[in-house]
Amino acid sequence: MKKYIILSIIVIIAVGSISYMFASYRINNLQIEENNKMYTDIYNKEITGTELATIINKTIDRNEKNEVQKDESGFYIENETNSIIIEIKFKEAEEIIRTESISTNGIENFINFYSNFKFKCTKIEYHAKTNFTKYLYFEEI
Repeated sequence: MKKYIILSIIVIIAVGSISYMFASYRINNLQIEENNKMYTDIYNKEITGTELATIINKTIDRNEKNEVQKDESGFYIENETNSIIIEIKFKEAEEIIRTESISTNGIENFINFYSNFKFKCTKIEYHAKTNFTKYLYFEEI
C-alpha cells in the first residue's frame, strides 16, 4: 500500500513539474511575441515618417524602461538581452543615422521634415539569449 502512495506522489510531482515547465515556456514565448510584434508588423512594409517617429519614441521608451546603458556619445549600448538599436539611411546622407541623434535634435523636427516621406524596414536582428528584437535598419525609399 505504501508503495502505491509513494508512486502516486512521484507521478503527481512529475506531472506538476512538467506542467510548470510547459507553462513557463509558453509564457516566455508569449512575451517574446508581444515584445517583437510592433517590429515584425512593419518589416518590409512602407511606412511614413510619422509612423517611424512613433516607432522611434516607443523604442526609446522601451530602452529607458529596460535601463539600457548609453555610451559617452549618448548612444544605447547593446546589452545582449533587451536593448533595441535603430538605424536609418536617408537618401541624401552618406552616413547612417541612429535614432538617438534624431531624438536629440527633436522628434518634432523629424516629423516636420519627414512626415510624408516613405521608409522601409529592411533588416531585423534578434538577441541570441532572449529572441527579443535588438536591431532595426530603415531606408528612405
